[in-house]
Amino acid sequence: MKTNRRRLLSVALGGLLMLMVSAPAGAAEGIRLKVSVVHATKTKGKADPGLAHIHRSLQQAFGAYTSFKRVAKHELSLTKGKKISIKLPNRKSAAVTYKGKVGAQHLITLAIPESKVNVDLRALPRRIFYQAGLKHKNGILILAFYLKE
Repeated sequence: MKTNRRRLLSVALGGLLMLMVSAPAGAAEGIRLKVSVVHATKTKGKADPGLAHIHRSLQQAFGAYTSFKRVAKHELSLTKGKKISIKLPNRKSAAVTYKGKVGAQHLITLAIPESKVNVDLRALPRRIFYQAGLKHKNGILILAFYLKE
């Protein structure tokens, strides 16, 4: 009876160890990032249906602007230490670098060298956050970020 228990325990522990070893090495080192590039202007316009889920949030955060239109959408896999480039409609590029996780927050660096932007961002997963201010066609560009672990 004791031998069977030991054998079962040994098999169970061995299986658990195999699961731990076979997990991808970078699984805990990466995240998914959704980025919507939004053009905000002060002219009245129709609501962009692609932004319906964040329209109220955009209005609250950027009250001086009345029209929001999504001009690009990106879904990225970020790995710690790697830089990913995002093309912007103003012919510039934004570089996003994932720096890892501290507690519940993820650390990301956003750089747009042509505009002298280089900011470190702290974000919680499954919450939208914005980075804005680049001038574009009588308005501004807003980068709406959403992290998924």
